[in-house]
Parts: sequence; C-alpha cells; structure tokens
Amino acid sequence: MAETPESGEIDLDDRTLRRHLITISDYVRSVAAPVTRDLSRREADALLRSYLEPDCFPEAVRRLSVRHLLVLVGEEETGKRSGAMALLSRMSLADGDAITVLSPARTAAELLSRTEYEPGRAYLLHDWIAESTDTVELVNLARKLAELGSYLVITRNGAPSQAVEVEQPWSAPDPGELFDFCLRTYDVRAVRTPEELARARDLALVLPTPSEVVSLATRQAQDEEPAGEEVTAWFDTKPPPHEVREAAALAFLYGAAEPVFERQFARLERICQTHEKRGPQPAGAPHPLLGSHEGRVGFLSPRHRGQVLAELAGRYGFWLWQPLREWVRSLPLEGLEESVRASEGVASLAAYSLGEVREEFLEVWARGGGAEPLAAGNALSYMCADDTLAPEALRLALAWADEPGDPRAAAAAVALGGGLSVRYPVDALRHLRRLASCDGPTATVARGSLALLLRQAGKRDDSHARTLIALAATTATGP
Repeated sequence: MAETPESGEIDLDDRTLRRHLITISDYVRSVAAPVTRDLSRREADALLRSYLEPDCFPEAVRRLSVRHLLVLVGEEETGKRSGAMALLSRMSLADGDAITVLSPARTAAELLSRTEYEPGRAYLLHDWIAESTDTVELVNLARKLAELGSYLVITRNGAPSQAVEVEQPWSAPDPGELFDFCLRTYDVRAVRTPEELARARDLALVLPTPSEVVSLATRQAQDEEPAGEEVTAWFDTKPPPHEVREAAALAFLYGAAEPVFERQFARLERICQTHEKRGPQPAGAPHPLLGSHEGRVGFLSPRHRGQVLAELAGRYGFWLWQPLREWVRSLPLEGLEESVRASEGVASLAAYSLGEVREEFLEVWARGGGAEPLAAGNALSYMCADDTLAPEALRLALAWADEPGDPRAAAAAVALGGGLSVRYPVDALRHLRRLASCDGPTATVARGSLALLLRQAGKRDDSHARTLIALAATTATGP
C-alpha cells in the first residue's frame, strides 16, 4: 500500500500530484465553459433550437414582463435553464446581444446590493444554491431591475418559498410532444422508418428528463442506435454476481493499467467474500462488456460506463453496494492512480445517485485522513464537467470551506483550485484567498492550490487564463 501524507496534509509540492491536478483541470476545461460569463444571443438561440414551451410558459412571460424578476422553481432537470433563456428572449431589451450569467452562490442580499446591473440587459442565474430566499430583498431587487429596464430570471430546485411574488412553479413539457417537436425540428423522418420512430417515441414517454428526450431525438436524426441498450440487455440476463462486481469495479477504475485493475478487483472479491462468507467465484469466459487497449482496461464503448453505473444504482441493493462502498472508499489509500480514477468514478455515479455519493463517499473522504480529502476534492472537480452536477459541487465546496478549521475545508481548497475555478472563477478565487489568509493545514493547501492555478494560467494564452489572471489582480485586496 502506498504511503500517504498525515491527516489534513495534501502535498501540492509533489510533482506527480501536481500533474494529476493539472490533468483534471485541463479535462474539465476541454469539455465545459465557465458558467459565469456572457452568453451570446447566437449561443442561446442554438440551445433553444429544440426547446418546447411547457404549459406554464405563457403565464411566466406575463409575470416576467411585469416584474422584471422571476424565480423558476421546480424539480431537478425539468428544463428550467432553457425556460429562463426562452423567457429572456421574449423581453424587450435595449441591449439584447447577450445574456449575463451570474454565480449561483450569490445571496439575495448580494444580488440586491453587490451586483452591478446595466440598463436594458438580460441576466440569468441558474441552479441558485442560496440557503434562503428573502422576500423583501427579492421584491426590492425586482423594483431595481424595473427602473433599469433589465430582466433577471433565477432557477431553483425544490418547492416554492414565501417569496411567491416573484416565484413561478415550473414543470417539464410533455415528453411525447417534445419528442415530436424535435423530430420536426431535425427532419428525422428522412433517415428513420415510421416503425423505428414509433419505438423511439414509446421510449421517450418513459424518459425522466427533457434533456434525455432531446438526446434520444438527436440520435434518431444522426441515425445512431440508442445508447446503452446492450448494457441494459446484459443486466436483464441476471448475470452472475462476480461479473456484476467486475463491471462495477471497472466503473470506478476505468482506464487503469491491467495489473492495477486485476490487483484491485481481487481485493474487492476478498472484501465480498468476507461479507458473503463464501468462497471465491470461478473465472468464466471473458466479460462481455470489458476490453483492454494498450495495457489499460475499459468498457467496449466509453458510453457504457455511465449506463453501467445507472443500472447498478437502479437494480442492486445491499449485497452489492455494502462491499462496493467499502472498496471504493479505500481506493485513495491504495495509490495516486487508484485515487484519481476512483474520484472520477464517484463523480460519474453522482449523475445517477447524488445523495448516495454525497453521504457515502464525498463526506467520508473529506473528513478522512491521508489521501482521502484529495480524492474528495478531485471528485468535486470531475463533477464540474457536468452542467447539472457543477452547481452541486460548488454548493458542497462552499459549505466545506465556510469554516477554515473544518476538516473538509482542505478538500474544498483542492476543488476550488481545480474544476470549480474553470466553471466559477470568481467564487473560486475569492474563497481560495480567504482560506489562504488563515492558519493551519487548510491554509497551506489553499495557498498551494492558488499558486498552482495562477502558474498554469500564466502559461496559457486563452480567454479563461486571461480571466483568471485579471480576477486574481482585482481580488488580491479583498472579496
């Protein structure tokens, strides 16, 4: 077993560790843009190409035009972000070239008193993570926006609050109608038979989110087979437990070197034997979902990883997850490669079981010793690659960083210098500077994370690097 630092210590002077942190940040940067930015009208129009207005949309247009501020409230992934952009596109604006996207970490007080609004502009705040919604401050904010002729739409998950004057309950459009709308938009009938489209529409009716319906319609237009059907079909055969565990192990060690995967899977099997009180399972034929390339183990298709995790979360209970949790939680103590791959796997699982990930992995790692807080911080960074998970990563990191003495704050400092700095640069730099100004192990990690972040930005010549350097200059003397 690899040696690890003492509890609370994350050695950012270690070259190998720095290389991994840079790789994770570069990955997030390659697949995702900063959330807080100006969204051009062209980008917004492209995102709204497949948008179908739900039944609540006309009333929301009326209320926004009168109030200038509207908070869309509803369940997760019901199309609130697209709805907000569509609503703003309906408003009469003096400056209609872009939508300014604000940080979801801003409180109602900050939105009212510490945010600069320009006349005739559109503003969007998606996935608001504020602890409370102050009715008086929101009503005053609405008046301020009306005076400027500007509009702000906020989206928030959950149930309506006391701020009913500015809140609008939100719901998703009918999935069948959305699928039909996408077919007309993409002119799918030219590449699919009526029978194929009918089967796809039946599938659309049971999909849980509008984004999945749109993705299904998009695959029909691109003449692609539905993603993951072969994975579902394999799980439908009720495969032997050891094959299920092998697929599960790969989901958390995807891309590991063959010797690493074989050693760690054998360790998982030993843990399972302890729980089940029975002997090892015999090796059978090659696993139907697994393969290897250039000495590294992976699924036969990269998209299978997410589908395997979805099936594991939806189909299996205690007998699989109890030993699997124990094994995954121990991976950061096995070595840096195992730690980084486990962090990526846990972040991938968050898309299907966020509560499980938060309570059983992230909180445990963040409060742990040695390499465990590093694994928690890396998992938050990987979550930033997903638009839905990024606000949750920010919410957790800011909660952990609230008190520098909190044992979880070191993990937050890692994430704030990693994926969170890509998606939310202002928030990341502000909180890193606050943590770095304190004493103790967390301050050391925050200073190292901040130095590494700015050093890498100085080596690049892109808009994100220039933004970070400019922000670092403006936040050097305060929040």
